[in-house]
Amino acid sequence: MSLCDMFLPNCLPRKLDCCVCYGHMVVILLDGFAVFLFLRGVSMFKLLGPILHSLPLFIIACAAPLSVAKAHPHVWVTVQAEVVMQERSVKEVRYQWTFDEAFSAFASQGLDDSGDGVLSREELQPLAQVNVESLSEYAYFSDLYIKGAPETEASTFGDPKDYWLSVKGETLVLHFTLPVVADVKVEQEVLLDVYDPSFFVDFSFAAKEPAKLTSAHQGCSIRVKQAEALDDETMGLLAQIPADQREIPDDLMQMTSTMANQVILTCE
Repeated sequence: MSLCDMFLPNCLPRKLDCCVCYGHMVVILLDGFAVFLFLRGVSMFKLLGPILHSLPLFIIACAAPLSVAKAHPHVWVTVQAEVVMQERSVKEVRYQWTFDEAFSAFASQGLDDSGDGVLSREELQPLAQVNVESLSEYAYFSDLYIKGAPETEASTFGDPKDYWLSVKGETLVLHFTLPVVADVKVEQEVLLDVYDPSFFVDFSFAAKEPAKLTSAHQGCSIRVKQAEALDDETMGLLAQIPADQREIPDDLMQMTSTMANQVILTCE
């Protein structure tokens, strides 16, 4: 069975705006605004954007206006974080990342090897592995640090472990744990920033149970600060960035890098 055979029959029931097979690639437009390319087994965070400029124009001709199809962000992720401590030291961060419905539908096409209509943990495991392994390139979209401490080149996190994908309703949920290999003691505020400065992926904390502490010192507490919304002017500039360009100009990076979602840890 070809890639097109796997993907194309499933596009119309999903009510996607456009789904076109081109060689060994599938190009679709989700909800009228984002062009994606996907090869089975390719990381969700590597959407093959650099190939976009080489595709025939008819591929995106069925799209909404091109200026809309280019707009950042392209993926939405809702985050839940569990911070595991040993007394006052941070030892692990356990994540649950829930992807938006449209992207989840797209990424999960063709993965039901048993044909039973249910995506099992085993069927999703290869996709979970390739996604988790790719996260190191983006520093896991996470930054854990002591407030006011000098910046360092040393890695804060070790290799991800205990990772898998599950299905929750119409969404995919990526579970994984980041071991903390640096010495991070909560003697003053410790911050965990979760964000993509390029705004290719839009992260936000869950409305319910966004973060919690495990095995913490009795006097330790946790709270969450959601990123503020970008202003219309900045969003307009982001909308002009082509889908084949993941990095954004330095001036925009300065704006988006201040928009981190934060977990704030304190201990008395």
